[in-house]
Amino acid sequence: MAKQTTNLVKFKYSRAVKKGRINKFKGREQDRQDDELFNESWRSSARVGTSAMVDDGILQTGISKYRHWFSFLKMALEMQQQEAVLIYKKKEHKIKVDESMYVGWDLDKVLTSKFDDWFFKQNHRSLFLSDISRVLKSNEKASNAENKITIEFDSHRRITDVIKDIRRLNQDENVFKSDDYKTDFVINGRVIDSVLQNRFNALFLKLEDKLTNKEILTHNNEYIRATSKSKEFDGIRHGYSSQQQAKGLLDTSEDAEYLKSIGASLIQQRQDKQDAIDRKLKTAVKEPNWAYTIHELINGSSSTTGAKEILLSVCDGYFLKNPNKTYT
Repeated sequence: MAKQTTNLVKFKYSRAVKKGRINKFKGREQDRQDDELFNESWRSSARVGTSAMVDDGILQTGISKYRHWFSFLKMALEMQQQEAVLIYKKKEHKIKVDESMYVGWDLDKVLTSKFDDWFFKQNHRSLFLSDISRVLKSNEKASNAENKITIEFDSHRRITDVIKDIRRLNQDENVFKSDDYKTDFVINGRVIDSVLQNRFNALFLKLEDKLTNKEILTHNNEYIRATSKSKEFDGIRHGYSSQQQAKGLLDTSEDAEYLKSIGASLIQQRQDKQDAIDRKLKTAVKEPNWAYTIHELINGSSSTTGAKEILLSVCDGYFLKNPNKTYT
């Protein structure tokens, strides 16, 4: 197998994420938090949006993107400790995290903590989102933080009058920002949860160097998820983890239609010759080119960003892509 680094990397804190069962929202705040960690819908008719509340905070978008950023950063920090040199596009890139780009992240905690603990319990969510307005309890003190404002209202007043008061106060005092909340940590690129997880897992497992390309793509833990909309037809599951074409990916409608047409023609004959048809179906499909798929996942293509470029961008303080550098 081709080398991904000049020296073998051993991971203590990072790991590949196997496909697991995600609990859906059941009404409890912790369930909602757990659900949003994986960017899943918590109602069939409702998805996490820009005003979705999590533990007294408003998410600007689903926080799944920050979980992926965190995972790549943890990987980079472990590689930096071992003075790892990544091989990308026939060049050597020494892994070094620009700490000046991660003020407030507490990188030592990133290395040793799980994302949900770091984000919620250690309150690093404030790096990415703003708080909602709330009523202070009788035993609470008003915050002295620069971004907090304490306003007193008579609870007997009508809500419409209170709203008018807020508008008047803002006009006189200019206490509220007119623009949207902005974080210093901006996502450059489109985040698709399963695609990012595939790329992270592929790079991690290649760096760990314990599994072959085929084993990575066909592992029972489903480290590489199927991303095609046509995940299964005629009893065959399709996608990255069970690719069927020698050219590698089975994520195009062209490939899917081809195999569907084969399946349709064979189904007719299966009534009388079930066993023979199954054998024919197997021989109609070429042996996959496992290396092609892995190469695309970790190195990218002309239209996709591979895991190695994501990792190098994260070292420089950006996610998914560094807008100032191409690493070529």
